[in-house]
Amino acid sequence: MKKILYYAGAALLGMAILASCDKNKGKDKDDDGTDTVVSKQMKNLDVSAYDKWVYVSLEDGTSVAKGIEEAAPEKWDIAMHRENVKTNEGSAIMTGETSFDALTAIPEGSVFMPDELTYTEVAVDMSQMMQGIIIYDTTEINMVLEDWVTRSGMPPVYSVQPNVYVVRTKEGKYAKIQFTSYKGGETGDETGFASFTYAYPVFDGK
Repeated sequence: MKKILYYAGAALLGMAILASCDKNKGKDKDDDGTDTVVSKQMKNLDVSAYDKWVYVSLEDGTSVAKGIEEAAPEKWDIAMHRENVKTNEGSAIMTGETSFDALTAIPEGSVFMPDELTYTEVAVDMSQMMQGIIIYDTTEINMVLEDWVTRSGMPPVYSVQPNVYVVRTKEGKYAKIQFTSYKGGETGDETGFASFTYAYPVFDGK
């Protein structure tokens, strides 16, 4: 896999360690009386490693971490690397809705954006940071989902986007996702730990 060197003048946060991940399900009834998953919660997902992607199956509610140069698992829908997010040949929109339950349909006129190739977004090696060298990976990410958390100031302050996203998978199914936190770990205050609420499949997804 190609990598590219860039020089950076500002220091970044070090990689957080130690993990735990929980999933909670909510259920409701369809018109025919059968159970359907309304929402799930992915909590405290350790996405802090610079040299790994964390692949998430929205259908199974499971996640697995793989090295940057390792093959992706057979089944996944989104993958996270610190603040970076990519889809498995899918696309995404950010809606104007900030209430997860209130989003009951894809907003009219929505244009889903696919992943795109980037060269300076996914930092994978910070070992030479003090010499002003950061190594970035050449890979595809989803620039819409990329805005789920923003960073400002030094030391960095992280803010989680409150808006609900919709992801369309390569199978044409839909998931709605609302990110809730970028902090977790043993102390509950370490950065690089993602939590989000999601429902899948929704809308016209089967």
